[in-house]
Amino acid sequence: MQKSPTVAIIGGGIAGLVSAYYLAQKATLSKIPHLRILLLERSSRFGGWIRSEQLPTKYDSHIFELGARTLRLQSGVASLSSHSAINTLKLLEQLNIFDSQFCPIDKTAPANKNKLIYYNKNLVNLNDLSFIYGGKPLRYPPIVYGLYEYFSQKGRYAVQDESIKSFIYRRFGDVLGEEIVEYLLDPVLKGIYAGSVTNLSARSVLKKVFELEQRHGSLLRGMLKTRNNKQKEDPIHNLFNDLNLKDYSSILNKYAIYYLKDGMEMLVKTLVNHLKTLSNVELISNQHIQKIQFLENNVEISTRSNEIYSVDHLISAMPSFELANLLDDKQHEILRSRLNQISFVNMIVINLLYLKENIFPKEAFGYLIPSREQSNLLGVLFDSCIRHTTDKQKHGSQLTVMMGGAWYDQLRLGQCTDEQLLNIVTKELKKQMNLDEKPLLYSIGRLNKAIPNYNVGHQDVLDDIYAIIRRDKLPLTLIGNSYRGVGISDVIYDTRVEMEYLNLNSTIS
Repeated sequence: MQKSPTVAIIGGGIAGLVSAYYLAQKATLSKIPHLRILLLERSSRFGGWIRSEQLPTKYDSHIFELGARTLRLQSGVASLSSHSAINTLKLLEQLNIFDSQFCPIDKTAPANKNKLIYYNKNLVNLNDLSFIYGGKPLRYPPIVYGLYEYFSQKGRYAVQDESIKSFIYRRFGDVLGEEIVEYLLDPVLKGIYAGSVTNLSARSVLKKVFELEQRHGSLLRGMLKTRNNKQKEDPIHNLFNDLNLKDYSSILNKYAIYYLKDGMEMLVKTLVNHLKTLSNVELISNQHIQKIQFLENNVEISTRSNEIYSVDHLISAMPSFELANLLDDKQHEILRSRLNQISFVNMIVINLLYLKENIFPKEAFGYLIPSREQSNLLGVLFDSCIRHTTDKQKHGSQLTVMMGGAWYDQLRLGQCTDEQLLNIVTKELKKQMNLDEKPLLYSIGRLNKAIPNYNVGHQDVLDDIYAIIRRDKLPLTLIGNSYRGVGISDVIYDTRVEMEYLNLNSTIS
């Protein structure tokens, strides 16, 4: 009787769930129906930091999100691929929740159009005329910065990697560079990575921009050349014939971001329910893994409950530091060291519901706070504005405050009680939004090592990790936000790519 080949996925967050989903699809298409897929999760629930709490009906069923609450439809400078957004739309369609859950935000809606930063004790809209023509927060119109960078001969040399701050200063000089970094990139990257521009890698975080500058000697020159001379797209974008941008043009042209009607966790719940219907997929929760051993013909996964899973291939959807702690410190000393070099930051996410209507000084997505403003907050999201389509009939106002990140230890947030955190937030919102109201309800989430920071040298660390896996012929695939992208759509797309490249026949023969 033929032995059923087995693949184990460790980590039941969004990466682990979609890897099981795409791997099951691949097994069917590859005519390996006997492939067994195990998904092991440490806790009692799946989904990781994606968690949506629907409040009781007496609070109008408002939704508190612990993690991400929206997904982008437009690729940004930090996006993995222009196809990652439509890949998530395709997934929603395949799971039959697109029609019931997809809530797009129009490009002209205030939640998309108004991008605010807290500048000089005021909320400033980066889309208004004062920004376009110069004055605040930049002293000159944006075109001046572009022309300076285009004609500047300074700083034109090849570098392996550098911090985002160093990169911008090198290309724009100290005076203009300081403004761009302090009032644009610093707050924007706080909103994505909760990280510091002094440490974040230009090569890994601003990959497309960095490559253009290195190839053409100037950002603007590179952008103009690639616009006029369409370069061949990365081969991985041609892996999937179901991801045609034209098929989604009506959505992409009209909308910029979207949310799920019943919260982001609806995607997790739907994936879990779907996977439970598949005979070759087994979801196993409450499995606290203690050790992973790569033996000659298999991989052994040992748990604290003394269970041992013997599998042919391992897919790690865990954070890199968790995987490192499970490997043998002598057999895989260098691999452990490299996995531990990927930095993570702690976050505090505070959801607040107010009885008063229209507490926001301006309808917007929210606002971000430059480091030089010396606030205890990273930024504030205006949830009632974001979810206006579905929440406009609900009473009260809802917002979310983000704290910590690269400044978590400096602010000693780990030592604060919930009451102390709420007092800090109340004072900051009074100062920044002139908000005197006390919340009707609030929820404080402490997310330890929640967001990876791709700091200077991140790509070199990845290169070393992959080289070791190839050299030692380890039956190991790495997915999740530790490596190549932190956004949900990037993680989903990257996981699909990895599952596509995984050679089931050679790996588990």
